[in-house]
Amino acid sequence: MGRPIELGTPRAADANESTSDEEGWVTEESDDEQAGEWRDPTGGALTAVFEAAEAGDVDDLQDALGRLDVSIDTRGEDSDTAIHLAALYGHAECVRVLLEAGARADVADADGALPLHDAAAGGYADICTMLLDAAAGPSTIDRGDSEGDTPLHNAARGGHEAVVQLLLERGADATLQNDEFKTAAQLAERGTPARQLLDDAQRRAEAAAAPAQPQVPPPAAEVA
Repeated sequence: MGRPIELGTPRAADANESTSDEEGWVTEESDDEQAGEWRDPTGGALTAVFEAAEAGDVDDLQDALGRLDVSIDTRGEDSDTAIHLAALYGHAECVRVLLEAGARADVADADGALPLHDAAAGGYADICTMLLDAAAGPSTIDRGDSEGDTPLHNAARGGHEAVVQLLLERGADATLQNDEFKTAAQLAERGTPARQLLDDAQRRAEAAAAPAQPQVPPPAAEVA
């Protein structure tokens, strides 16, 4: 994970001193080693937010958000934000609460994945709809992660027909390739409804992008 920028005025750290940044990353510095670990910069409120989002506990989530004194989009130990966790585990009501509290639908983790990637991978069409509606711009739907996978790739890999249909209807590009030069259709199992949707969408997109064939008039009839 990329380290966030440390706050405050830089200074030399003493041996065995702990330094931390705004997202809770702590470096224990000694003469012979350096080890990084994440610690809750809020003293527990952020951890409570993460745990409630992962568990789908709306009441605990709302309580923890009321005690939170850092950005709601602060990353945790695995670089996930609270809305990543809620989307990953399919907790639609928690996603709604987090969005209403100001969480960004287009926030990325350290691997470049958005909450939409997580929801698409799990086949959660209702969450995907909420995230697409809340996204700041149209580029979100085709955003690639660190391996070039878009949300459509993730939905295809899981064979999630409803999510594939939703993403295509919302404008996802079926011709995009990931870092292994695979389109979403190539990740879906053959013979499945998701694969059929993707094959059809890819053919339509490729046909639309093909240059128009010039119209050649028929040869003139010979006069006897």
